[in-house]
Amino acid sequence: MSPVENTTIRPIERDDIDTIVDLNQDALEGVGPLDYESAALLVKQADQALVLDDGGDVAGFVITLPTGATYDSSRYEWFEDRLDEYVYLDRIVVAETHRRQGVASRLYDAIESDLPVALEVYDTNVPSLEFHRRRGYQPIGQLRHAGKTNLMLVKAG
Repeated sequence: MSPVENTTIRPIERDDIDTIVDLNQDALEGVGPLDYESAALLVKQADQALVLDDGGDVAGFVITLPTGATYDSSRYEWFEDRLDEYVYLDRIVVAETHRRQGVASRLYDAIESDLPVALEVYDTNVPSLEFHRRRGYQPIGQLRHAGKTNLMLVKAG
């Protein structure tokens, strides 16, 4: 693994949205689909919407939502019903060309703070489950959605 050097974490800009949609659609094994309109709306209501910029290439992105957001997601609503203060990690995607180079770790470092971070991972996504276990995320429940089992994870702030 070669670490990502000479990179910048910055807010998602309007010009990034097409790239974010493309990256997202290439990673549907781990995230839900997005189109331009839904991505733009998600970024607009986000608590944090960040990219890791590697010399002008988007190496990855992360989007979190605050509590109390208007967001039509059974996974988000599951956490809303159970947690008071937290940040919901809606999605994180790393470009295939930048995987295993520390991009996800850098993005997680940028969003983990004093508040708990809540997210879900498909129970079949073993690499993601292991990554989250190593970062200190703990399972607090399960949710069946669209024929898949989501493991609901939280990392205390």
